Amino acid sequence: IRLLFVQEADDQAMRKVSFELNGQTRIVEVADKSVKILRPQNRKVSADHEIGSPLQGKLSNILVKAGDVVKENTPLFVIEAMKMETVVAAPEAGTIQKIVLEKGSIVAQDDVVLEF
Repeated sequence: IRLLFVQEADDQAMRKVSFELNGQTRIVEVADKSVKILRPQNRKVSADHEIGSPLQGKLSNILVKAGDVVKENTPLFVIEAMKMETVVAAPEAGTIQKIVLEKGSIVAQDDVVLEF
C-alpha cells in the first residue's frame, strides 16, 4: 500500500484519500474527526414581535420585505419540509421591521425568520 495524496477537508469534514493497492489506485472519502465544523446557530424566538419557523425545514420563500404593512393572516413566508410547504401567516396586523434570515436558509423550529 502506498499513499498518494490526502485532500483538504471539505465543509462536512470529509477528506478524499488516494492510495495505491496492488498496483491499482483507490480513492476513498473519510471523515476527519480532528476538523471542527462551524455551523451558524439561528436565533430563537424570544419576544412577541418575532415570527419564527413552526417546524424544521428550508425557508423556501419570503413573501414580504422590511417596511411592508400587513394585515392579520397575510402570508409571510414558506417553509418546505419533507416535500410539503407550510405557509406562515401574520398573527396580527403590523409592519415588517426586519427580515432576519435569507431565502434558502435551513431553519429549526422556533428560529426567528422576521420581526414585526
